[in-house]
Formats: sequence, structure tokens, C-alpha cells
Amino acid sequence: MVLLPASGFNLLKVNPGLVVWTLITFLIVVLVLKKFAWDKILHALEERSSGIQGDIDKAEALRKEAEKSLKDYQEKLRSATDEAHKIVEEAKKDATNLRQKMMEETNNEIKHSKDQAVREIDLAKAKALSEMQQQIVEMSVLIAGEILEKQLKKEDYSSFVESEISKLEKLKVK
Repeated sequence: MVLLPASGFNLLKVNPGLVVWTLITFLIVVLVLKKFAWDKILHALEERSSGIQGDIDKAEALRKEAEKSLKDYQEKLRSATDEAHKIVEEAKKDATNLRQKMMEETNNEIKHSKDQAVREIDLAKAKALSEMQQQIVEMSVLIAGEILEKQLKKEDYSSFVESEISKLEKLKVK
């Protein structure tokens, strides 16, 4: 037996009078609740249920919208990535083309400088040869004048020597 320590009341012992009054009280409470509160309770539960269902529907709609936004974002990201790759490839092509153009320009400038230097060397060479020929003519006139012990006119002898040199050059060219 289970006894309450203070009063000695047995919880497992059935008292028929107490059972009847407990049932009558329970039925009265159920009838009062049904008459006055049951409809309000059911109405509040239905409102709560419809509110919860509305929240679930909103959450589902938000989830779908979020998924759609995520897909749109991923598509935009893929598109931006592809465009970035295209821009990088185009920049590489532009850089390669610019490099080739600069190389061609540099090579052209080098060739132009080389050609100009060759022309300048040829001009300097021709000038030096001309000066040497002039000096040879003058020296020949002086030597010839001493040999003949006679002073010829410098212009007469110079024209003679120059004509002889040009004849020699013509022979050399052939």
C-alpha cells in the first residue's frame, strides 16, 4: 500500500463515493466548457492552424524564391566568369599583337639606322677617296714639276692626272 506520510491516506484504495462525485464533476466541467469555451477554443485552434499553414506557405514561397535567386546568381556568376575569361584571352591577344608590332617597329628602326649608317660610311669613304685622289694629284704635280725642273701650271697637270685616273677606274669597273 502506498500511504501519504502525513495523513495516512491510501492512494491505491478505491472509494466509490469519490469516484461518482469525480465523474459528475468531470461531466459538468466538460458540459460547461462545451457550451461556453469549446467553440472559442476550436476557433482559436483553427486560426492558429491557418496561421501556421500560412507561415509554412510563405516559407515555401520564400524558399522557392531564394532558390530562384540562387540559380539566377549562379548563372550571372557563370556569365561573369565566362566574360572575365574572354576579357583575359582578348588582353593576351592584344598583348601578343602589341609585342609583335613593337618588335616589328624596333626591327624597322634598327634596319633604318643600319641603312643610314651604311650610307654615311659610304659617303665618308667616297669623300676620303676623293680627298686622297686630290692629294695624289697635287703630289704628282709637285713630283713631276721637280723631275722636269719646270713648273707647269697646276690646273693643266691636274686635269691630265684626273683624266688618267678616271680611265683607270673605268678599266677597273669592267
